[in-house]
Amino acid sequence: MVTSDLYSLPIVQQIGEPLDETLETVVETIQFSIFCFTLPFYIFVIYFLVDAQLHGKQELCTPFFKLCVTTAIIDICTLLNNYLGAMFPKWGWGTGIYIFLDGYCAHFYLYFAWTSVICQAMCVSVLATNRLSAILFPHRHFQLWNSKRLRIAVLIQFVPGMIAGCATFFNSTQLYRNAKNGLVPKFQNEDHVTYFFLIAGAILTVVCVYLIIAYSYLLAVLRKNSNAIKDSNMQKSKTQIKKKEMKLFIMSSITVVIQVAALCLFASYAASILVISLDKFYLLYNAMSDLYAGINPYLLWIFSDSLRKYILIQLGLAKGRMNPTSSVITVTSRSHVPRRAFNVPYT
Repeated sequence: MVTSDLYSLPIVQQIGEPLDETLETVVETIQFSIFCFTLPFYIFVIYFLVDAQLHGKQELCTPFFKLCVTTAIIDICTLLNNYLGAMFPKWGWGTGIYIFLDGYCAHFYLYFAWTSVICQAMCVSVLATNRLSAILFPHRHFQLWNSKRLRIAVLIQFVPGMIAGCATFFNSTQLYRNAKNGLVPKFQNEDHVTYFFLIAGAILTVVCVYLIIAYSYLLAVLRKNSNAIKDSNMQKSKTQIKKKEMKLFIMSSITVVIQVAALCLFASYAASILVISLDKFYLLYNAMSDLYAGINPYLLWIFSDSLRKYILIQLGLAKGRMNPTSSVITVTSRSHVPRRAFNVPYT
């Protein structure tokens, strides 16, 4: 039944001390300001990435960059879902529309909120696997990630999260009224929510362990291969590889830290270690989700020299032409040093 009156909605029950209003306002204002810049910037970066792929720019048509495009779809949808489904109604924006849609709006938001948690984790895992295969099998990397296998990788990014999110269909939803007469979508059966946290926490735990092992091995192999170059004629290539290695280290560290932080938040809340009000959890969750979903365009801009150069050329801010390069740097040295291939992400 459609709820017709805001004041007929149940009020959200506070657990523990209420959140300081000044702190909440400052955090959400900063968060929303970053969102207003990040969303168009993300669309801007991905637009040029897709444009480069459509025009056959070899260095930006690799499986890694194609996976970045599908990851961007999930990230952008996550950002929009966070604000259209949670933040705007919480602030009292468009209350009439949300009340008219009632449980449909609440359920759509909660379904996608839980789905996106898994999808984002799978995206990071798939990208990590792509980088690992480039190091382990540098000369067969593109064969391993041919169009058929690439489609399977894309399915892995989307399908597990969509299936896990279906668990929300077994719990009814309700719009609640907060102290500021805003709206908060919430499940009616709190017991089921615990199971949702356990499912998400278990998946995030597996992903975190895999990411730590994968990136640690990735860095170890890069360092080992970099140190294998002893010929002084290769110093320029060695310097380039070390710079790429540092970029990889920064990128992987940021990704792993955010993923582990998300795991800690979910695990502590599910285990009732973190006993806070719903408003406090939403503040933490939305800030974490915004960071997780919005950091990729900045990583692409910082670490992908080819993409940044392509965008600047297209905008007329730089002169030159895109040289046909590859993300695999193959270095051949003396006979006692085996032929090595150094794959560097975000080239």
